[in-house]
Amino acid sequence: MQSFNKGMDSGAPFSAPPNSVPHPITPTEQVTHTSPTTPAAVVNPVVHAPVVDSPAPQVPHPEPAAAPIVTSPVAPNPGFAAPASSTPLPTYGADLRPPTTTTAPSLPSSSPVQAATPSSAPVHPSSGQAGTGQPAVVRQTPAPTKPPPPPATEAVAATATGAAAGAASADATARARLQRLVNSVARQQPRLAWAAGDRPDDTTLLTTDLASGWIPPGIELPAAVTLLPPARRRGNIEALLGEVTVAAGYTPIHHVSKPDEPIPTSPRPRQVPEIDELGWELGQATQWRDGLPRLAHTLAKAASAGTGVLDSEVDLLRQHLKDVSNKVLDSYPGNVDAHDIGNWQLLAAIDALVTADKAAANYHLAWFHACSR
Repeated sequence: MQSFNKGMDSGAPFSAPPNSVPHPITPTEQVTHTSPTTPAAVVNPVVHAPVVDSPAPQVPHPEPAAAPIVTSPVAPNPGFAAPASSTPLPTYGADLRPPTTTTAPSLPSSSPVQAATPSSAPVHPSSGQAGTGQPAVVRQTPAPTKPPPPPATEAVAATATGAAAGAASADATARARLQRLVNSVARQQPRLAWAAGDRPDDTTLLTTDLASGWIPPGIELPAAVTLLPPARRRGNIEALLGEVTVAAGYTPIHHVSKPDEPIPTSPRPRQVPEIDELGWELGQATQWRDGLPRLAHTLAKAASAGTGVLDSEVDLLRQHLKDVSNKVLDSYPGNVDAHDIGNWQLLAAIDALVTADKAAANYHLAWFHACSR
């Protein structure tokens, strides 16, 4: 038992029985160590772990080297003595097995990542891989650029732009011209509203909203305008103007600027179809007309017969003409009496006939007939 216990404590084999024949000691043949066919393991072997997409660390830290594998020493066997070796001992770690390389399964959404060597820094994930805790990178595709238009299209666009600019400039020039025409008559009678416009037939119409477009006496008209023919009409001044391409206007609340240049005037715009027996028609219209002085009928007969009239009678006639015009303008534009307008037209025809302006007398009497019927 003591021999058994001592053998167990010292790690020696069990003692042989007393009369046993000792085992022959056969010297162990020394095997020369040759270099393995596989590459020798380095001191710090690299453990290849499966590659998993992970966010790139902010500061790269090298992975700690794996601890070398050390085998525990074997207790010597006192029963056997190792023969002296004449060859040098193998290098430390030559008996270690090379690490087994494991291949990570390829992920469909990630690109293959090369394994990092012990001396290399950690490999950052590719731009297409977003890790946990890292904001996803949005790949923006630039908007496709439109191809340049062909030269013909650019030429058409340039022509259209030039045409629009030219049309705007032409409208501004035409409107300025019309405004000068309107201002020229508004200075003579600022208590009426005036409007002028260019019609599609290349004529310039001038009108007012008094008595369907009648132009009162005492106003010198621009030679470049035309007037509305005598007729009863309804509507405001825009309706009287009708279809125009460019227009300009004036109302009594506006200020009329001073003339920058004189505008040619002419009696031609007041030409209307001639009335047969103008003198007789004028005498008939003034004979029993209410609101007209007796002098009006007397001067109408004298002017139609060609006999002379006194200057005092002419002055008195023009005073009556002024009074009736003020009466009408005082009630303008809302409470104008058509009868007062008729008296104004008759007195204007008589005054034109006395001064031998037959065209103006024909114009005012034609308007009187058109508005009285």
